[in-house]
Amino acid sequence: MSENQTYQRLRGHLAELRMTAAAEALPAELDRAAADGISHTVFLERLLAVEVTATQARRQASLARFACLPAPWQISDFDFDAQPSVDRKLIAELASLRFLENATNVLLIGPPGVGKTMLAVGLGHAAVAAGYRTYYTTAADLVARCHMAAIEGRWATTMRFFADLAS
Repeated sequence: MSENQTYQRLRGHLAELRMTAAAEALPAELDRAAADGISHTVFLERLLAVEVTATQARRQASLARFACLPAPWQISDFDFDAQPSVDRKLIAELASLRFLENATNVLLIGPPGVGKTMLAVGLGHAAVAAGYRTYYTTAADLVARCHMAAIEGRWATTMRFFADLAS
């Protein structure tokens, strides 16, 4: 088999496996391998690393879209000096996301304007960045969605959606 046939078969294999990032990087990685005189193992690791990076980026983008977070706020954006009643240690503990591993609920309670939404969104972004599936909704939207589901006969499906988020 010629070098061109082998190259085309390799591109075909990558396409069949839906490894589009690796297929796009193949010519450059082959040139780089030839120039650097690297082993087949190192070449393959570099090529697969391109695909893994692209797959992780697609997953992160998908998690971010699904989360429906309404703002780009991060926990680090929170102004503790403006809200001295908010416990820094508690927020740092929440930001560790350990509560997710323990399947513990978090309820933020307080008067308007103390930063409950900002903290919730910041925790959501931290969870997405850590690879957790997250979904943001307000209590009013949740009630409205459940009410419509009950009227339209989709109660069980809607409850499964929210139950799957909790697991």
